Amino acid sequence: MTAPAWMRRLDREGRVLAPLPAGRSGFGVFAGTDRRRRPFANASEREVREAVSAGALVQVEGGYRLSPEGRCRISRADGRTDQPFADQHRTLALRTIMEPEGPRAALADSEACAPLARYLKPQGGKPALLEPVHASAASILMRDYERSALTSRVTMNWSPTSGGKTRSAPKDRAEAPVSRLDAQARVMDALDAVGPGLDRLLTNLVLRDVGMGKAERDLGWPERTGAPALKLALDRLAIHYRLKTRERVL
Repeated sequence: MTAPAWMRRLDREGRVLAPLPAGRSGFGVFAGTDRRRRPFANASEREVREAVSAGALVQVEGGYRLSPEGRCRISRADGRTDQPFADQHRTLALRTIMEPEGPRAALADSEACAPLARYLKPQGGKPALLEPVHASAASILMRDYERSALTSRVTMNWSPTSGGKTRSAPKDRAEAPVSRLDAQARVMDALDAVGPGLDRLLTNLVLRDVGMGKAERDLGWPERTGAPALKLALDRLAIHYRLKTRERVL
């Protein structure tokens, strides 16, 4: 899979993919929302629609920016998928960032931030537990969760029940936009594909930003059992998103 030139141009701090001015069709890569200067690169409406559908772009005020999955796509195209996640993206962890237009998934530099950070880099001379494909799967889950507009109600809506089934969506579903309902359905389908117990682990670590120790206690698991379970959960999630083949993952 190749990354188009406009996507590579967009992979710079502060750049935005916005509609071309003067009624022209298509989009351009601009430095911020100022569209008075010539764009760094152009993209067709079809290309942008496909990138949004694939999760490579996230909507912001005035246009779009690259999502974590979009950056992973560029890294895969450059043949860097066998490198540690931090080396690929110059960042270490998934975070929820509050912006004027709402929350979005982002990658942050802090050593102590997200629960996944420690597993995305080598520890004690051993290779990293997680691979870039696991980070991509977690990014997609987070993106859909945030699109569902229920980030303040994660316990109510996404905490699985004792039987491993996710709870039903909010009572106001009839009033919710179709895109929000679709995002809710995708999150529930993804958690269901991961399986009982593992879905609760991902809910805690990825959606609720809970540390591994607390997640293990909440699940009643012995200490140090969460890490291998996390890898299995993200393996299943990556298979669900067709980022990874089934191989011997259970």
